[in-house]
Amino acid sequence: MRKRSLLFCALLLAFWLVVSGEVDPQHLLAGAVLAILTVWFWQDLGPRLPRLLSGGELLLLGHCLLALVRFVIQSNISVAKTILLSSPSVGPIFVVTRPPLESNWARVLLANCITITPGTVTVDVDPKTGQFIIHVLTYKAAVELSNWQIIREIRHLESWKQRRAQHAMATDRSHDIDSVRALAGDHRSDSH
Repeated sequence: MRKRSLLFCALLLAFWLVVSGEVDPQHLLAGAVLAILTVWFWQDLGPRLPRLLSGGELLLLGHCLLALVRFVIQSNISVAKTILLSSPSVGPIFVVTRPPLESNWARVLLANCITITPGTVTVDVDPKTGQFIIHVLTYKAAVELSNWQIIREIRHLESWKQRRAQHAMATDRSHDIDSVRALAGDHRSDSH
């Protein structure tokens, strides 16, 4: 825990120095004091903070983010063609879909990925059923959205986290997909 506190303190100090834009004794002292006070103030949350991602999880997340960047670039080009050349023609529609995601964090991640991608906006996500309402600029984008690679990437990341959570419960560790629920002893799935 001490190692994690020192890491957070160093990260907060580095952030302070980047934001302040000055590296002089006054800014160093103020940043160090504020970083130490912040870490001390939030120390009770330490057990509730999620643990750092493993190497495999970082690779999966990196792959997902690279795919998202690629889709954002493709969507920028597609939206520009739609607006400038009317090809395909603008035909905004609402799509109601239920992607095969089980956890709320995966749904939130997908909703943000959809909203970040030009030409699509997540209007609503029902946390109980996992149903998404998405506004899409063109019919072509709606068809592509139903078989979007990002959904598969997030599903793969979700299954990786679920396997880790099952392993943690099998070895009697208090880490779950949702650390707060795990500390409370609630190891049920999101569908309860």
